[in-house]
Amino acid sequence: MSAGERQNALIGMRPFLSAIIVTHNAAPFVADCLQSLRRACLRLREATGQTAEIIVVDNASCDETIAVVRRFPDVTLLVNEDNEGFAAGIHRGAQLASGEWLLVLNPDCVLDENALVALHDFLAPHPSSPDPHRIGVVGFQLLHPDGRLQPSGRRFPKVWEFALAALGFQRCMETRWFAGRNFSVPQEVDEVSGAAFAIRRAAFEQVGGMDDGFFLFFEELDLCRRLKAAGWRIVSLPTAKASHAWGASVKRVPALARLAQQHSALRYFRRHHGCAAAMLVRFALLLQLLGRFLRRPQRWHLVSLRLLLTPPRPFRHWRQLLR
Repeated sequence: MSAGERQNALIGMRPFLSAIIVTHNAAPFVADCLQSLRRACLRLREATGQTAEIIVVDNASCDETIAVVRRFPDVTLLVNEDNEGFAAGIHRGAQLASGEWLLVLNPDCVLDENALVALHDFLAPHPSSPDPHRIGVVGFQLLHPDGRLQPSGRRFPKVWEFALAALGFQRCMETRWFAGRNFSVPQEVDEVSGAAFAIRRAAFEQVGGMDDGFFLFFEELDLCRRLKAAGWRIVSLPTAKASHAWGASVKRVPALARLAQQHSALRYFRRHHGCAAAMLVRFALLLQLLGRFLRRPQRWHLVSLRLLLTPPRPFRHWRQLLR
């Protein structure tokens, strides 16, 4: 019996990690995600004796997503009758999860076979490393499907930087956000991409998990801010890799995704920077919306205008107006 297997026996076979995948109409890519996760879990057990479980929370898919997931009998599937958003889905999965760590993974990701072993080895305490017990989040290194680096793990955006990014200066601002990053070594960062990251259960529970008020986008940014404020470290780990088909999920619901991004941006900056900052962000988003409307008017632009000009409301109100 390996050291990892003895440890599992002592704690009643509690998994080292619970992977949580939230899906919504993800049939074209969720099978590849689950197959890669299966391989990574098997490699973890072979190399360390540690186990992992896989949980899929489906947010009211109307394609073949549920049928695809059911082809994997070792995967626990939870089906929501309504789409309450990404953060709410993670919360439901976390309630069922039993692992010491929670792996949040997008269904458009393909995990490297050795990613979970790399995570386990990085967190294993040894004399030359900082105290691993204060590490609350470990972000995985994201790659485009063709193998190119997909930068992740950055500092928190300032209000004026986000406003300029919304007005067309995204690349310039990304240069600032990733300044000083070395993507070849583990490095402490402010926040990681929500596409693939592991969070310590104790840290997740201490800060109350993700805020369900974020339907989509900014939920991981808000979570990382609260974790940092609580004294947890956030680290980007280049040896834990995942291929990410960036935007594959949201491209299937572009109007909903745009609206959710606006709603979440206002919620985030209002919470962490105050009402004046939210007003600046609101103004930048209005100018962005005007540009989109002049290029190609769409029905959702009218819903967006109402969202940006009225007091805050739960996102479900705006989602209903799109139907």
